[in-house]
Amino acid sequence: MRIVGGEWRGRALEAPDGRDVTRPTTDRTREQMASMVMSAFGLDLSDVSILDAFAGSGAIGFELLSRGAAHCTFVDADRKAAARIRKNASSLKASKSTYDVICADVMHLPSRMEVQGAPFSLLILDPPYAMPASKVTALVDGLAQAGHLAKEAYVLYEHATHSESISPSKAVALKSKSHGTTAVELLRIGGEDDSEG
Repeated sequence: MRIVGGEWRGRALEAPDGRDVTRPTTDRTREQMASMVMSAFGLDLSDVSILDAFAGSGAIGFELLSRGAAHCTFVDADRKAAARIRKNASSLKASKSTYDVICADVMHLPSRMEVQGAPFSLLILDPPYAMPASKVTALVDGLAQAGHLAKEAYVLYEHATHSESISPSKAVALKSKSHGTTAVELLRIGGEDDSEG
């Protein structure tokens, strides 16, 4: 698995050994996700703080850091995953001021008084495909209510093509792309409807 674009383009990332532990996002899907995010922020991520909520190897967050994002907070409940993210950051020689790694159940994050990097202007959601959309929606709403999301934050949601979309409060769907068994949606909290297919 490699970084697709930006400063670290072509650099390798350590992926999980067992596919039952984490489902790596394909290069094509990561490129699609990065393109959607870059477009949403006018090709300038220099002020963008990201919460990579189900981080796995950290590939999506690192992809966006490679393209100039200001900061990414990676969250994963699995200790091995958190250690792998730190190892990937070290191998990329990422500045320690540009990322934080939290080993915790992201579903409990809304109850935290402080979260490094908050408020986030981009929330990346790549939960297990078996997780119901209603639970993911509740997470987004909880993060927003706790003040962890910036005003008009964007939400990037990867899920199985056959599964439901999320429907956070005051969210507008902007874009949706699918490739094989994977779909990616971009939403904006409190945004006006200027959606594209």
